Amino acid sequence: MTNATASGNPLAAFSEALSSLAATVGASTFCIPGRHGRALATAVAWRPGIAVTVAHVFRRTPAALSFIGPEGAVVEATLAGIDSSTDLAVFRIAEAAAPAVTAGDAATLQAGSLVIAVGRSSGGDVTASHGIVNRSAGPWETWLGGQLDRLIRLDGGLYEGLSGAPVADALGTVVGIATSALSRSYGMVVPASTVNRVVDALLTKGHVSRAFLGIGAQPVDVPGEEQGGLLITGLVPGGPAQAAGMLVGDILVRVDGQPASSLQALRQALADKVGEAVKATVHRGGVPTELTLTVAQWPTEKRHHC
Repeated sequence: MTNATASGNPLAAFSEALSSLAATVGASTFCIPGRHGRALATAVAWRPGIAVTVAHVFRRTPAALSFIGPEGAVVEATLAGIDSSTDLAVFRIAEAAAPAVTAGDAATLQAGSLVIAVGRSSGGDVTASHGIVNRSAGPWETWLGGQLDRLIRLDGGLYEGLSGAPVADALGTVVGIATSALSRSYGMVVPASTVNRVVDALLTKGHVSRAFLGIGAQPVDVPGEEQGGLLITGLVPGGPAQAAGMLVGDILVRVDGQPASSLQALRQALADKVGEAVKATVHRGGVPTELTLTVAQWPTEKRHHC
């Protein structure tokens, strides 16, 4: 069908626009090959010389990997770092391997916004799936404690191989990375701003700073404290909280002057305090007590504590 014909047919024009968008974004994608010729996941040239994919597809993230690029070209990649809490893995590749995508602000997405996820098959062909945003909301914490700048849920799951795929809006701007690991029922999108933050951290430090106090806790109401606090239900042996003298049964109400009304609020308050000594106020037997503890980097094996 010619462009002239398509211009008079809205469906044909829409089809051509989607196809063109998939080809443009697809030029920046790679297949991560799995067994038996299947596509394990998609990786995308996020920046010149930097590729991003999802972490959950690897049992153990390899230090080196071979991607399949446009026209089946093999592209060698070396691991720069992973952040399982946001399901991202970052690799270094040759800058000439593929053009980097144009990333934009996922905050422009609303429920009903049209998006397209673009991947690549193990044979080197571009693959794509389009749909709408099911939900778009504010900051969100993953089940592993990762902080996403925005919750973006797709209207269904993801086809095999599309985890790690760049997700673009109707203008062709890449707004994030698709993942099937953060929800049992829906495909999710890690927003571009979160991807950039994680990439920056992994390239400079090799990890994403995440505060660890070594506590198990649950929110409770506290007389005299409008926002409540966290009842300490467990302590990691040798963790920062135990070392500072915190006890099971204490109620943590403030850390570094910020309310500790939930584990999410606590993590956000301490996100940039790793390695620093902070003041913590607890209620012990109804009496306010002040402790000094040093915030540690969250060890990967302590996934269900703060």
